[in-house]
Amino acid sequence: MNQNWKRFICTALVLILAFMGPMVDSSLLGKYIKSDTTQVLATTAKEKKKQAEDNLDNTNNKINDIKDQKATVDSSIKSKSDELDTVLAAQKKLQTDIADKQSQIEDNMVELDSAKKQQQEQYDAMKQRIQFMYENSSDDNLWTAIIEADGISDMLNRIEYVSDIYTSDRDLLESYQQAVQHVQEVGDQLNKDMEDLNDLQDQYEAQQSELETKIAELKDTSDQYQSQLAEAQQQAENYKSIISTQGEIIRQQEAAAAAEAARQAREQQEAADRAAAQAAAQAASNDSSSSNDSSSDDSSGSYDGGGAGAGGLSGDNTDLTEDLNPSTSSSTSGSDVVAYAEQFVGGRYVWGGNSLTDGVDCSGFVHEVYEHFGISTPRYSQAFKSVGQAVSFNNIQPGDVVVYPGHVAIYAGGGRIVEAQSTKAGITDGRSVQCHTILAIRRLL
Repeated sequence: MNQNWKRFICTALVLILAFMGPMVDSSLLGKYIKSDTTQVLATTAKEKKKQAEDNLDNTNNKINDIKDQKATVDSSIKSKSDELDTVLAAQKKLQTDIADKQSQIEDNMVELDSAKKQQQEQYDAMKQRIQFMYENSSDDNLWTAIIEADGISDMLNRIEYVSDIYTSDRDLLESYQQAVQHVQEVGDQLNKDMEDLNDLQDQYEAQQSELETKIAELKDTSDQYQSQLAEAQQQAENYKSIISTQGEIIRQQEAAAAAEAARQAREQQEAADRAAAQAAAQAASNDSSSSNDSSSDDSSGSYDGGGAGAGGLSGDNTDLTEDLNPSTSSSTSGSDVVAYAEQFVGGRYVWGGNSLTDGVDCSGFVHEVYEHFGISTPRYSQAFKSVGQAVSFNNIQPGDVVVYPGHVAIYAGGGRIVEAQSTKAGITDGRSVQCHTILAIRRLL
């Protein structure tokens, strides 16, 4: 119903009331005007506020999902980078092995050249001795040895001497040939080893190229998630702004509607009083005057504004590396806190929720668990960085509160945390305490 049409209806009702006099209860008209005005003015803003609240819930769920997906990708980047470091280290060692093997091959070549030279020298010397000793046939030399001998003993010695020289030359030459063959065999094995090392180097280079390509792809995916996260966070801020703006509009509209309704009711009442007086004067039935009781309704609007929001700055915290291990001052133990918190594992994650049974977000979960033990805590994740006492990572104990960027959880012991993780996972107790960057560890007991 637009404003002009509504004013037309109100004017018509005033005229009808003026003619009908006391037959119409003027308070009914005031109530109609008031309720209709409030409803017309506030409906659009309320719809916008409700839509923005729904969008904010969906966007926060999207932010949590993006964070989980980005964390998975970043973990893969770390794993692939470790693999690449291993391959690069192996390549570095392989280069040393190749250099050593090349040096061995060069030494072998020198040794082979020396062996071949010695073999050739022995062969040349043997040919000279053969030429000198065997210019005639072996038989002539043997006869010469027999004829020129001084006796049987001398003859046998001469024959044995000739035979020994022949046998010695042959054995020595064979030994040199075996030495050359051995050096060649060693060289062949060294060359084969070098081929194997070169093949291994090719494999490492292929692995390096594959890992570098995969890491680049993962980093690109991580950057995309980071861009999506920034966009979603900006959307969340926009929706919060819309919720705040529309809530203020609702308050102003309801206040204006209430004031307008009161004004119109007063005007209507005055018109009704004038109409009644005119009717009484015209009738002149008696001298008494009648008056109409008036009533007015008081209207006030209500505002259900905003949802919970996280705040705070992230950065390095030296408390995590210092030796901080404060003593407890509460009769409640950290194990008691963990035991109570783990009763709700499997429960729902609801952004802005405050019920351990019906649904709760990360800061609400920690808040409600400690509230059970009579310990007051903040309601926003980053506010936990300043409560209780600082604890270093090496001294973390069950029940300590762990603060991450945009998240908070309770240390459960054994390297795990119990937390309201996400809308997808709900309340869990299986993730590592180092699943995200730790901003602070606080002891509240």
